[in-house]
Amino acid sequence: MNIAVKPVSTVELSKADFVSKQTVRWCPGCGDYSILANVQKVMPELNIPRENIVFVSGIGCSSRFPYYMNTYGLHTIHGRAPAFATGLKVARPDLSVWIVTGDGDGLSIGGNQLLHMLRRNLDVNVLLFNNRIYGLTKGNIHRLLSRVKSLKVHPSAHRICR
Repeated sequence: MNIAVKPVSTVELSKADFVSKQTVRWCPGCGDYSILANVQKVMPELNIPRENIVFVSGIGCSSRFPYYMNTYGLHTIHGRAPAFATGLKVARPDLSVWIVTGDGDGLSIGGNQLLHMLRRNLDVNVLLFNNRIYGLTKGNIHRLLSRVKSLKVHPSAHRICR
């Protein structure tokens, strides 16, 4: 069932329209704050109504993102955001679908999901937060970090993620 929805907003939106009332809960100094601020800044320029934007995430620090956007959002299971986003985009092609994932969620457990979604060539946006650290596990090193492969925990993990 396709529902005809106006793709362009007739209301002038600002960054403030995309800021949710949720308290942002990332570690002090985390780069995720900058990504959030810039996405909230760019969204009004896309001229898409908030009700036509959906952020889909999995598990991890980056996956808290939908809570901090004043749009629709899905917080799904670990590594499966691309599968949920695929289903959403196929069912509702009129929506602007954004996947928010981290290096662990999107490149490790969700790597195959991401590849299959890309193979389908859907009109879906992917925000990949690659800090090379599994922040929620307090500093385990991502497998793609080649420089320190022999370590199990990043030497500065206690400063990076608390």
